[in-house]
Amino acid sequence: MKSYKLNSLLYIALLSVTVAITSCEKNLDVELETGENALTPENAIKNKNDLQELLNSCYDACANMMNGQFQVASDLLADDVSKPTNNDGFITGIYNRQSDQFNTFIGRAFAQPYFTIYRCNVMDLYYDKVELSEDEKNRFQGEAAFLRALCHFEAVKLWAHPYGYTPDNSHLGIIIRKRALNEAIPRSTVKETYDYIISELQSAIAKLPAQNGVYANKNGAKALLAKVYFQMNDYANALPLLDEIINTGGYQLSDSLNRFVRDNVANEIVFGFVSGNNAYETGSRSGEFKDKYRNDLQGDNVLPVLCLSGELAGILSSDTTDQRSKLTRYYFKGQPNQQMATTKFNLNNFAAPYLHLTDLKLMRAEILAIQGNSSAAISDLTPIIKRAYLPSSAKETFVATLSGPSLVDEIRLQRRIEMNCEGDRLHQVKRIGVSKGQNNLMVRGVPWNCNGMILQFPASCGTSRVFEFNPTTICN
Repeated sequence: MKSYKLNSLLYIALLSVTVAITSCEKNLDVELETGENALTPENAIKNKNDLQELLNSCYDACANMMNGQFQVASDLLADDVSKPTNNDGFITGIYNRQSDQFNTFIGRAFAQPYFTIYRCNVMDLYYDKVELSEDEKNRFQGEAAFLRALCHFEAVKLWAHPYGYTPDNSHLGIIIRKRALNEAIPRSTVKETYDYIISELQSAIAKLPAQNGVYANKNGAKALLAKVYFQMNDYANALPLLDEIINTGGYQLSDSLNRFVRDNVANEIVFGFVSGNNAYETGSRSGEFKDKYRNDLQGDNVLPVLCLSGELAGILSSDTTDQRSKLTRYYFKGQPNQQMATTKFNLNNFAAPYLHLTDLKLMRAEILAIQGNSSAAISDLTPIIKRAYLPSSAKETFVATLSGPSLVDEIRLQRRIEMNCEGDRLHQVKRIGVSKGQNNLMVRGVPWNCNGMILQFPASCGTSRVFEFNPTTICN
């Protein structure tokens, strides 16, 4: 399909949802084409190839969303990075847990998941209008359900307090968009949001094929559903899914310490986003990661925008056998203004791995340790230990002696080290905070459940009378 046809398909997709999103996302002014050759909603998608191009655009929008902006926002709220060095008021506001309705970084990020969601919803209008086999229709519907679930999940984690914040999860979540219609919709509760995400993933599991190239497949949907249950502290439902994926043997833990070098970790990626082949690509696939963390193109005394917190830097430098410390760089070492930065994003061309075996094994190890199955938990943790430590014998011996809360703490520590600066830490401390109870976990000096630990919605949301903003009070 020629590029002008794809652009026209996207035009139709955006046209279908323009009015619907003006109440809470950036207004998109689209003028109707006129004339004999005008492309209209009626003739935009005539066959499955056209529908595939629209689906490709859904993945494209989702990959742009996960280019680092969601991950960076999460890192800024948690305790793995230090105050931004560039005096940018928008990201510094997030770091200070004082985000407001006029924060353009947040406004730009909030629009991203709904671009994908609406394009997926537009696809719903065409399944019965083009010629598709039953398997093809199931695949299209399964992929759309997977992407909608992913986008709602990532949004609710940042703009709402976590599952378990209230006993019945009646606290406000996000707007759930199920249809490409012009309708003002209030925020759903967190329970309703998670119920919807789960139902979408269950549908995706039923409809997706086992193999689907670089696109979402059945295991991808299972892995995401396991991740959702894990975030809910619903270990009983998460564990069987993790067992299904890990025990198939279809994925292998890589030897690479940096999962962003895609070729080295391909065998452990259950689902991830792909990028182009241009070694100097400047597109959206990794733009926010590189903008905030990359530090190999500046001088020795030029700090990246985000450095590691003193706490995380101390953890990474405390054990000289931990090879993950090599993915860091010191600035002004030994001086009062010493800083450490990650180097895992010092790459020209990469895209984010989203669901991978390291994460799945760490999830299962923690669940097993909590359930008292120490030997099985250690079995999942040991390959990660062997990869990270050189020599690993002393660390393996130490881990083998652990059980109960000590083992759980070690697994959580290894997760923090493994996935630092990848947007994971915030959601783990909130999940753990729920399990520990009200105000029993502090994150960079504040309780995990204070209102500053969630992002504020952009001001454009206030144009809808049914919309309710997050509290304006901040963390004390």
